[in-house]
Amino acid sequence: MSTDWGAADCPSAEALIEQACLETGLTDMGDPARNAGLRAFVASLRADTWASMTARARELAVDFLVHNLKARLRLTADRKADPAIPAQRIDSPLIVVGPPRSGSTLLHTLLSLDPDNMAVEHWVCREPSPPPRGNGPSPDRMKAAEARMNELFGLIPDIFVTHPYMIEEGTAGALAECGSDILSIASTSQQMWCFWGGETYKRYLLDADHTSALRFHREFLQHAQVGQRGKRWALKGSDHMLWLSELAREYPDARLIWTHRDLAQQLGSLASVQSILLGLRGNPVTAEERRAQGRQAIELQHASVEKAMRSREAIGDDRFIDVSFHDMMADPVRTVERIYAASGLSVSDEHARRIRQWVADHPPTKHGVHKHSPEEFGMDRDNVNDRFARYVERFGFGFGIRPEVMA
Repeated sequence: MSTDWGAADCPSAEALIEQACLETGLTDMGDPARNAGLRAFVASLRADTWASMTARARELAVDFLVHNLKARLRLTADRKADPAIPAQRIDSPLIVVGPPRSGSTLLHTLLSLDPDNMAVEHWVCREPSPPPRGNGPSPDRMKAAEARMNELFGLIPDIFVTHPYMIEEGTAGALAECGSDILSIASTSQQMWCFWGGETYKRYLLDADHTSALRFHREFLQHAQVGQRGKRWALKGSDHMLWLSELAREYPDARLIWTHRDLAQQLGSLASVQSILLGLRGNPVTAEERRAQGRQAIELQHASVEKAMRSREAIGDDRFIDVSFHDMMADPVRTVERIYAASGLSVSDEHARRIRQWVADHPPTKHGVHKHSPEEFGMDRDNVNDRFARYVERFGFGFGIRPEVMA
């Protein structure tokens, strides 16, 4: 880029769009309603985060935003040029919608092992154009995606202990979150709040109508699906709790799989990961900052869960399948069989074999132990159970595990 963003003032949304257009030679970004998320995020970046970031962190943040805008431009151009893309049908996807650190990534992995399922990988989200057409990435495409992700995560190497699949599969070859990684291209994702967002962007995530962003989600899947036949999508996004109503409308035949985990484990892990992500601002993270970020993450989680529960009441329980993290760890094949039975599907012998093999090859501590405790983030047992009382009463997961509820 020609501008030294590390030393400059925080750019406006319009300046970022102009830069993306200049670098691609394209001007059509699709539905302009998707720029609302960009404007809300930039407002948060300017008000809450920019001043505390190092020059290198600012450069990486701007590069992240501009790269996503360039992807939007190219995806729109691809869609206009190839009528096969908008003609794709997205039928009966399996979508894991559980909150972060609830076992949703593990379950997504188990579902992706079905030979009849498709799952989006990071490289497709980072380098989506042109459509992959059922092929793996070229070496240059994979190298570009790996370099982009590793440059960002180089500021926070501890993230690989909390997300060991990125070690096993490589950052770009690992499964992506369809919530964060696809919807970041449309400037609407919890991931962006975790990286550099503030209060203004949090309010956008919780209060805005995300219909246009979820339509982009479908358009992205159509783009990625060209050239692949006879398969269903297995997807995952903890962000989806923020827009369950919009998601359910966009995919009326989807099965929505809500993962649950003991709150002490889930919230402690979430707070720890959120505090690690503070490192993306480029500075050492103090113990006080860790606690503060952990508390903010729990506040957003509480608001997200409450919103998701209200949405679920309107959508109807029949669209949802509840899965216990603890049951999944005890018997992963049985857990997937229960999900498939509720979806009118059956687990093939090959799928079951792949699950057992994957579990045998991937013990939980293979790449280190993610150590955390609720207490280090100021989480008091009674206070948290009070805050999450509706959730605990509805699903039976508080600081005391009640596994019989989800058996």
